[in-house]
Amino acid sequence: MREILFKAKRWSDGKWVYGDLNQLQDSTIIHWYNNGCRVADEVDPSTVCQYTGLKDKNGKRIFEGDNVYDPHENSIYTVEWNENNAIFQMAHDWRRRSVETAYYCEIIGNIHDGEGGQHEGAEHD
Repeated sequence: MREILFKAKRWSDGKWVYGDLNQLQDSTIIHWYNNGCRVADEVDPSTVCQYTGLKDKNGKRIFEGDNVYDPHENSIYTVEWNENNAIFQMAHDWRRRSVETAYYCEIIGNIHDGEGGQHEGAEHD
């Protein structure tokens, strides 16, 4: 069975929390475990990212919104959800490709952190 996991930034301190997503009428909550106790944190709904089920070359989980560096193309891609095709994909300018090729890429940031816009030697816009 595939792991269903979300991450989002806490309103209280802006740090990422990982766990189960619960969207209520007036708030968005991530439930996670801390020392065996279930914790609920209210998060910024605009930062919610879903786990793709895949990992990068360093074994880090790849989430929607992550910026990944592709050393073969010397490019930075952003992981996004394609609603029309119901798939996660990697996007750079007009190029789109399957996120399944990210196993040899490296996560360098996330669109919500303002990181990963540049990588030494990478092509920039």
